[in-house]
Formats: sequence, structure tokens, C-alpha cells
Amino acid sequence: MNNALFFNITTAVEKILHLIIFGMVLFLCGYEINNVVSSGIIKVQNVLMLFIYLEIMQMVNIFFSTGKIPVRYPLYIGMFALARHISFENIAGLDSLYLAASIALLALALVALAYRDKLIDKKGPELPEVE
Repeated sequence: MNNALFFNITTAVEKILHLIIFGMVLFLCGYEINNVVSSGIIKVQNVLMLFIYLEIMQMVNIFFSTGKIPVRYPLYIGMFALARHISFENIAGLDSLYLAASIALLALALVALAYRDKLIDKKGPELPEVE
């Protein structure tokens, strides 16, 4: 198989899958908003889920703008997902400590990424300007 053809096929599949992810996230946002409206109560867990969905949408948007996914977005999503899990599930003892340590490791990874860019004298990915 020709390398260019293979690259074009994988690029098309990747874009289609990102569109599917974007559509699923939009559906989940609508579902979460519907739950808030139908119950008449806004809970912190609803806000955290919407924030996670927003981060996923931003990640997909950056992919379509630049063709790359910055590593920091999955780290943010993981941190918020773990924080939500700790906050709203019945977790006790060492499990909560392990999850908190996981959040600390993700935060350390974000700090390392920030310093890596400064040490290498490399800027992060260019984000599209919002007009």
C-alpha cells in the first residue's frame, strides 16, 4: 500500500472519530443540562461534568485547528474526573489517598510540561485566536 494513501486514510478515520467524539460530548452536555433543568437543582457534580465536557470539546477543537492534541488537556480532564470521583463517590481509607496521589502526579506532570517548554525555549502549540 502506498504510504501517502495510508496516511490519507488514517487521517480521514482520525477526523471522523474526532467528529464522533465531539457529537457524543455535545449529546452528553445536553443530557446533563436536561437533568439539571428537569430536577430544578444545580449540583456541583453537574458543573464538574460540564467542565470535563468543555475540556474535551476544546481538545477536539484544537485538533481540528492545529492537527495536534496538547498533552495538557487529557491531564486536566483526568484531574477533574478523579476529583469528581473522590468528591461524590463513597471512597474511604487508602483508596482516597491513592486517588489524591494520582491527582498530585497529574499536577506534577503539568508543572513538568510547563518547565519543559521554558527549558527547551519552545512555545506550546499555537492556539487559534477567538474573534
